[in-house]
Amino acid sequence: MSGRETDREEGVDFTDIDPILSELAYPTTKDEFVSEYGDQSIARTNADPISVHELFDGTGEDTFESPTEIRQSVLNLMPRESVGRQRYSDRGGAIPEEGPELTEGANNESL
Repeated sequence: MSGRETDREEGVDFTDIDPILSELAYPTTKDEFVSEYGDQSIARTNADPISVHELFDGTGEDTFESPTEIRQSVLNLMPRESVGRQRYSDRGGAIPEEGPELTEGANNESL
């Protein structure tokens, strides 16, 4: 283990891209960001890394005012497999599925 701290959020590892985001001059456009850092990979917990170019490919024009805005865009654009198992919790208990029988039962409870 390298002892290096990681910055992970929702299955995305921002550790290697955080220094880039903090050094950018803001505001910056999506095109400027992708042109300069398109080959940069973003690590994912449950999938292979994805490049900045691949992630932002096909998106519209955006202007980012801060590193937080780019991070949020990365999270919003990240493919579903990056997050891991949907609706999984390692905190115990089950997450009930929504369905008519659950909502009917909740409405018909008596005191």
